[in-house]
Amino acid sequence: MNSFKPDEHLANLAALGWLSKQPADFQSRMWELGRLTPLRRGRRLYTAGDDPDALYGLNEGLLDIAIPMLRGEECVVHRATPGFWIGDGALLPGAPRTLSVEAATDCVLFRIAFSDLRRHLSRTPGDWEYLHRLATINGTLAVRILSEVLSLSPRARVARLLLRVSSPEDTVDSTHEELGRLAGMSRATFRRSLSRLIASGAIQTSYGVLRIVDRSAVEREANVDES
Repeated sequence: MNSFKPDEHLANLAALGWLSKQPADFQSRMWELGRLTPLRRGRRLYTAGDDPDALYGLNEGLLDIAIPMLRGEECVVHRATPGFWIGDGALLPGAPRTLSVEAATDCVLFRIAFSDLRRHLSRTPGDWEYLHRLATINGTLAVRILSEVLSLSPRARVARLLLRVSSPEDTVDSTHEELGRLAGMSRATFRRSLSRLIASGAIQTSYGVLRIVDRSAVEREANVDES
């Protein structure tokens, strides 16, 4: 059996997200295929329409995921945290990228080139099962984001956004403007909903950083069913 183990530089991906939950032998095979690569804040990992080249796992930092709109505009729909994997959607069809991905902070990613991954899968086709699991995870995330936009009150959407993008230390390294854009709300609606949480003492905020002080209170707010 392959005994390759990730070193301390891959600690987040080894403990969080899709790959950390797969069988140890499959994890070992994936660690051997890829390498770490940095991505500076504000740089694009790829843009919708690009030719696909690799699967990526986020080990450090935050990534903004955007969908193309009319007139060349884009809408950020998700901010990914360590443990997140993306790029799998283009592995099978070999079609151009459908999303744009940009570093919201300095990032470190684990890159598995499609050429290496396809070669591996031709030799070990049973590993497709684990890639299908990743596709299911990302598909479920997309449906959840859409359902929240369509059905939840602004208060609940803001609370769920904060819980989703907060670090293990319960901090959110984003400005109010960035969070409002991620929530898909007008500035006034976002500020009104955020102000409720600040006034309740559930969160504290300063320039560029927000801290969840009472996580249970934010979780309760995430389930409110009224505007």
